[in-house]
Amino acid sequence: MLSVTVHKDIAEYQPKVVGKMTGRTLVSIVGALGVSVLTGVYLYFVLGLNPGDYMMVIYAVSLPFWCCGFIRPKGMPFEKFVPLWLRAKFTDDRIFYTPSMTRSGLVHDPGQPDRKKGSIYGKYYRKQGNLKGIEAYSPRAERVIV
Repeated sequence: MLSVTVHKDIAEYQPKVVGKMTGRTLVSIVGALGVSVLTGVYLYFVLGLNPGDYMMVIYAVSLPFWCCGFIRPKGMPFEKFVPLWLRAKFTDDRIFYTPSMTRSGLVHDPGQPDRKKGSIYGKYYRKQGNLKGIEAYSPRAERVIV
């Protein structure tokens, strides 16, 4: 029997721009080095401080660029992960369940005030409305009552 080994998943391939660096990593390296140099120049010329004494500040300023280029949270590129993470943390995307019998008007919604007393539906439909779980499925009609 013939067999072929597959060393890497082809979906994970990223085209290389320079050496072993992809365009994404190359942009992040250039951004990190640029911000580091600008921070050093700002410290030296504007604030009058020695950049060698404040290397931790320069590292802290360039760290986000390094993270964007080389860290893949949950296996996703950083630029795809961040918007999803921000939306999950700062928005309320909950979907509340509303039974189909309530939507069709066969059962009174407990969140809504009563408009009138009594029921306009027959005993069979009221019985279907009080079922738990399968709610609107009718074995007699062999379908979902909506």
